[in-house]
This record gives sequence, structure tokens and C-alpha cells, in this order.
Amino acid sequence: MSIPQEYFKAGKIASKVCEEMAKKISVGDKVLDICNKVESMIKNLGGEPAFPCNVGIKSITAHYTAEIDDEIIIKNGDVVKIDLGVHLNGYIVDTAFTLSFNPDYDSLVKATEDVLKEAIGIVRGGVRAGDIGRLIENGASKRGFRPISNLSGHLLQQYKIHGGVSIPNVWVASTPSLKAYEVYAIEPFLTTLDGAGLVVDDKRRNIYALIGRKRTGNKSLDLLVEQIWKRFRTLPFTTRWLIDLFDKNEIKEMLDKLVQMKILHSYPVLVEASKKVVAQFEHTLTPTDSGVIVLT
Repeated sequence: MSIPQEYFKAGKIASKVCEEMAKKISVGDKVLDICNKVESMIKNLGGEPAFPCNVGIKSITAHYTAEIDDEIIIKNGDVVKIDLGVHLNGYIVDTAFTLSFNPDYDSLVKATEDVLKEAIGIVRGGVRAGDIGRLIENGASKRGFRPISNLSGHLLQQYKIHGGVSIPNVWVASTPSLKAYEVYAIEPFLTTLDGAGLVVDDKRRNIYALIGRKRTGNKSLDLLVEQIWKRFRTLPFTTRWLIDLFDKNEIKEMLDKLVQMKILHSYPVLVEASKKVVAQFEHTLTPTDSGVIVLT
């Protein structure tokens, strides 16, 4: 048994981008510039972004990518999560790291990274997803932190980031076993003990994915849907990636219409429920019969 070669190539690209960006990001950088750099570096190395680069500052935990004219900058005291995906022919790897510009949270960041390493250490074909969750939860708690219980790792399939199997960050009973030579992402998110340990939806939504291709009867909307399908298939995308087609004010309005028509899904920005700082690390891997191959 083996997995498609594209996974190894995508994994190398993702690792290289993480390594470079971890050295480059600093206080004063614009979130927009970070997203653009990550996405162009992926393309320059021969891959395609599997989803818009996510930048989560402090309690913003997932699904925030830069708006077209985003003015947010990294400030001193911020804790910044960078989550990126690379695909080749729809074979996706997903990886993330956290940078701390606040010494008060260095131990949270280190704990999250260490817990991910421990979780990877028990992966092999046949291990239950819930056992990985238990290890993450116990690892967080013995270091004085708590996991985000309603976010999880996931199975990756061609053109599908969330392939139907979840790998929780807490103990869950009756979970499926990981299968050898399938591809999974494990991603612990940890917060402080006084945090809620949950994320909630924010009002903002700026990442979308195509869920239907029915004709709308509106020429511009139909053209947009065709372009989305051609460029991204069912993978997530953002407004910044479409401004070569329509004016920036127009595009937002059109995407919102397509969400109302249930042709697009929009992802809400996820924020820690008690507004506490969250750290995240993530790797994509494949279990084997006797161990694990880490792809990123």
C-alpha cells in the first residue's frame, strides 16, 4: 500500500513555506502581506494553495484570512497562528504553527507544539481517534492548559479538506480507528486554564467554498460560479482571489448572493468563547502498519 506521490511533494512545499515564514514574520507586518507571501510562495514552489492562508491573532482561532484591503497588523504582545494548505491535483496537506510576540504565552505555544509531537508518537494504523484526543487533553492539562474541545483534526481526501473522520483534541468515546495509508491532519489548539476551551462563530465570513453548480439565471453570477469551479473546484477560496474578475465591492455582494442561494458555503471566523489566547500546531501524516510518516 502507498499514497499518491503528490502528498509527498505538497508536504515538502508546505514545510518549506512554514520554515521560511516562521523566520520572516514580525511585529508591524500586515496580515494581508503575510497571506499574499504564503500563497505566492506555495505557487512559486510548484503547488497550489488548498485554502486561503489563515492568520489567527490572539483569540481568533480559525477561518480568518486577509480581506482585499485588510489593514490589520501584527502588534507587540500578539500570539499569531498561521494555518496553510497545499494541494497538487487535489491531494491536500494541511499544516500550522504559532509565533509568540508575548513572553507571557511562550509556554502555551511550546506546550501546544509538544502535545502535537506526543500525539504523532502514538499514531499507527488501528489507533483510535479518541485515544489521540485523550493524549492531547492529558498532555495539555499536565502542562497547565486546556484544549479547544469543539475543533478537531481530520481525514484528508482528494479535493476534500474534511473527509468525514475527525481526530478530537479531547477524549471522545466510540471513535473510528485510523487506517494505514489514509492521510490525516492532527491539530491541537490549546488555550489557558481560565479559557472556555470552546470556539464560537464570529460575525465575519470571508472564506467560501462551492457546494452547488445550479444555474442562477444571472449571467454574471453564472460566470462567477464557472470560474470558481474551474479555479478551485470545491476547495475554499476568498474574495482576494477573484478581484481579477470583478470589482472588489461587486465581488463581495455577488458571493453573499451565492451564499443565500446555497451555491456557496461561507465559513464563519471562529473565536475562543471567552476571548482567551489560543495556540495551534498541525501536521499532516499517514499511519502505516507499524508507525507513521509525517508529510509536513
